[in-house]
Amino acid sequence: MNKKELRAETARRRELCTARQAEEMSARIVGQILRTPQYIEAKTVFMYMSLPKEVQLRTLFDQSIRDGKEIAVPRVEGKQMHFYGVRSEHDLRVGVMGILEPDPSACMQMDDREEALMILPGVAFDSALGRVGYGGGYYDRYLEVHSHHPTMAVAFSFQIFDYVPVQAHDIRPQLLFTENECICPR
Repeated sequence: MNKKELRAETARRRELCTARQAEEMSARIVGQILRTPQYIEAKTVFMYMSLPKEVQLRTLFDQSIRDGKEIAVPRVEGKQMHFYGVRSEHDLRVGVMGILEPDPSACMQMDDREEALMILPGVAFDSALGRVGYGGGYYDRYLEVHSHHPTMAVAFSFQIFDYVPVQAHDIRPQLLFTENECICPR
């Protein structure tokens, strides 16, 4: 399948997933992340704000606050994405595509935190950690410039395919968590 077909197939599969199933699978994924050395040792966590039917990271957001970690979430500015520190959901506003983004007038840009653990979303993945995103290229462009982040991607098992087409500029995460497993490079 090409990227367009993968996005359509994943959307079809997401429609079959109930909100309760997504919540339960998300909890298992977040539970795995919380036990990793990468999370435990991280002082700062860069994470996305979930859309419905995506892996829900609210529990990770809340736990990171309780664990005393700095949290940063992305904000799209033109063709670029920047990460801003947030202290609570009160620092967020509805932005591009209805996604919650930080209010830049109330939040500090944290792009210089290269050591921050980054949690990446995606539409489709394969066992070689190939990643197909939503088509904007924001994470690929960001990680091309900010290449020192430890990275983890999260997905439901139905988002894993035998093969996804990737190009030279497509960034692969270092780890991929589903509700059933952690996929590491081979």
